[in-house]
Amino acid sequence: MRTTVLEARPAGSVMISRAAQRPPRADGYACALPMDISEAFVADMLSPYRPNARYLKSAQITRFVDASAPPEKAARGTGLMTGIGRFAIAESCYIDATGHFNAVEFNICYNQLAYAVFGKCIQAGILHRIRHDKVDAISFPEFKRHQLPSMLIVAIEGVRFFKELKSDSFRGQLTLDRAVPVGKAWFFFTTIAFSDAEGVKAKGSVVLAFSPTRH
Repeated sequence: MRTTVLEARPAGSVMISRAAQRPPRADGYACALPMDISEAFVADMLSPYRPNARYLKSAQITRFVDASAPPEKAARGTGLMTGIGRFAIAESCYIDATGHFNAVEFNICYNQLAYAVFGKCIQAGILHRIRHDKVDAISFPEFKRHQLPSMLIVAIEGVRFFKELKSDSFRGQLTLDRAVPVGKAWFFFTTIAFSDAEGVKAKGSVVLAFSPTRH
């Protein structure tokens, strides 16, 4: 099978671009990348969180592999899809200031970026496009209906905290490495890295599952 990688070229900065989206090509294969995720969409995805626990400020999808597109230039990078989020933690939502980015905040930030990025991938039809085979992909209304009870972390592995992260302004990069449908459930094998202006300060691998309850 032939695949095409669609990606945005970084501008050499950790800041997220606010460039306007371009219209898709007439052949139907292209998506405007980076694909900014609107503030309203992010707010909707984070609505279950208490206001002081909404650490994700903006997000975008910067790259994905289109399994149905004709071949173009050689693929760069790894994984099926990459999303980036900008975060700020003014104060911890659960404890007095510890002075460092900890495991609880790692999980919260991962969850929030995953909700926004996967939600947008589903709404924009990207999840349908990264698979060679035909699968029963998740619909966006189904995702929204089951967001909290059915989207869960199955495993977290290899988490490392290298140096203190400047939590007042940092970013997370989530990469989807594999997407495996099992019946009506999906398992997403991902990697996540959190960085500030000095570089990567924490990273790990997370297996995420979406398993909606059917009645």
